[in-house]
Amino acid sequence: MDKDLENINAIRILAVDMIENAKSGHPGIALGCAPILYTLFAKHLNVVPDDDKNILRDRFVMSAGHGSSILYAMLHAFGYKITMDDLKQFRHIGSKTPGHPEVDLVPGVDATTGPLGQGVSMAVGMAMAERMMASRYNKPDLTLFNNYTYALVGEGCLMEGVSYESLALAGTLKLNKLIVLYDCNNVTLDSTISGVMDQDIIMYMTSLGFNCLEVKDGNDINEINNAIIKAKTCKDKPSFIKINTHIGFGSPLQDSNKAHGSVLGEDNCRILRENLGVKTQPFDLGKDVSRDLIFLRKRFESVKADFKERLKTYSKYYPGDYKLLMSCVDNDFDGLHETIKTVSMDKELSGREIGGLALNVLCNKYPSIVCGAADLSGSTKVKFNNNGFINENFANRNIKFGVREFGMNAICNGIALYGGLVPIDSTFMVFSDYMKPALRLGAMMHKKSITILTHDSIAVGEDGATHEPCEQLWSLRAIPNLNVFRPANLVETCVAYESALKYNGKSVIILSRQKLSNFSSNYTDVIKGGYIVKDGQKRQLNGVILATGSEVSLALEVQKLVENRGYSIRVVSMPSLEIFEQQSSKYKNSIIPRDLKSIFTIEAGSTSGWYRYSGKYGKCFGVDDFGYSGKSEDVYRKFGLTPENLAKEIVQTIRNNRDKMLTLLDE
Repeated sequence: MDKDLENINAIRILAVDMIENAKSGHPGIALGCAPILYTLFAKHLNVVPDDDKNILRDRFVMSAGHGSSILYAMLHAFGYKITMDDLKQFRHIGSKTPGHPEVDLVPGVDATTGPLGQGVSMAVGMAMAERMMASRYNKPDLTLFNNYTYALVGEGCLMEGVSYESLALAGTLKLNKLIVLYDCNNVTLDSTISGVMDQDIIMYMTSLGFNCLEVKDGNDINEINNAIIKAKTCKDKPSFIKINTHIGFGSPLQDSNKAHGSVLGEDNCRILRENLGVKTQPFDLGKDVSRDLIFLRKRFESVKADFKERLKTYSKYYPGDYKLLMSCVDNDFDGLHETIKTVSMDKELSGREIGGLALNVLCNKYPSIVCGAADLSGSTKVKFNNNGFINENFANRNIKFGVREFGMNAICNGIALYGGLVPIDSTFMVFSDYMKPALRLGAMMHKKSITILTHDSIAVGEDGATHEPCEQLWSLRAIPNLNVFRPANLVETCVAYESALKYNGKSVIILSRQKLSNFSSNYTDVIKGGYIVKDGQKRQLNGVILATGSEVSLALEVQKLVENRGYSIRVVSMPSLEIFEQQSSKYKNSIIPRDLKSIFTIEAGSTSGWYRYSGKYGKCFGVDDFGYSGKSEDVYRKFGLTPENLAKEIVQTIRNNRDKMLTLLDE
């Protein structure tokens, strides 16, 4: 048997052993695409297995993340820090080998994948990041960044709409260091692709601006190797290689959808081993294969030496640029607090305009920040004003994503994963629903990136219900590890940016289209996520109003009316509930007294999550419906969000609660 084929078959069986042991997994893709991954790892990937975060390495994204077993088996075979014991714990809680690849948990995994289409979109982001870093740091006499980004996709990835959004942009930007490997077996979970994916994929990808190649036999590693070599010679287009494979290759379920997501079982595995000529025991690659893999891994030693020498030479001849590079890679925002405090304004501005001021101050100071929008930079104000677009020159720092919210956010996840850059993307808040899956995956990966969402409430007005976000805010707050900010003034906006740039994860900053009153706030208070804006006039409080964003000013107007009627009420701004909830119980109780019954919330959106604070005695004011088309003040009035109406309701509630307490005392 050919030595490479012997190695591939042993690794195929190892992946199946993992699935059988876990009694769960996807054997079909593991058996079908093993030659693709083997060719890539054995002959092309320039990586350092014992330094798997090396900034100069090639990237590989297993966009078809259900093929994790073959990826883990391949990483183990090529010297990454995944042991045979780790493989035996595949899909077990607490293991380094979860059901789908997770970045930072699994050595050698460059992106968390599984939701189809997002992996290849993140690969597009990585390829964009490589071009941006190369344009900034490469010198005429020294090339630092020139890595390739590879992505393995299946039919599912190409059917998900987000892949089109991202791949269309990749073609437009001519990202020639991106190579997409299509594991084409014409089968999905339910059936063959007949009737659901009938387009000529080569013509389709050609129309997107890709250099397209085809491998007739997905078991022929020479053919795969030659196709990848040819793809690398293309200097003005990304490449797409269609590789025809057999799902469940070698098993009795070959070419059947039954091989997709179910264990093969003992009898089928016995036949598979016979067909592939593998005679070793489970979880044993065999002496000959193990010896050959050690030989193949020696290639990485020269890669490691090359990376080390390049960085050493660069630091010697370009020490200033090297220092800047390392600070960007380390996410160093030295002097951030002092920088953000220089943001100022001399008149009332909208939340988005304040955000634009803060962003430009930060961009002038920190070159790692890159900005983008889904064809809305003029509206969201997310643009570095002293700079152009990468679409014209990759040395620039603004990105035109086109009308592609989902693709934009997934691409930004890829940029953040690459290292050395912090992406800030933007759109209208109501369109956050388009990007929600990428926000979720980004929050899961704990990489620094920021999303700006403007036009944040029914105050959008005449555009009407289709453009007025109502339920979106709480759906964002429901995502774990996602820090959500809805600032109400200049200081809160600056703190939101500062907190987001300090946070090792994904953040969302929500900004208004309408002007905000610039009431006074203290940085040390705002940084805690919730604080007292204005306390009641009397020592004995009758109630507390919690508000966010533009409704804080509304709450202050309501407070005046309530105080005029003889009741003492406190106004609390809650720019970030996530950060507020991280504070001590003592602090939270000092802001929202635990024994106080009359707690009110005002936010021009869904009230669904506010009841945790208001309880059964308080009241939540908001918009539990879709909006209306009309002047913003009329829409607010339609939902009862006027100072007079809110004051009336609050006073009545305080009285009712007082009467209830008196009744209980009498009893």
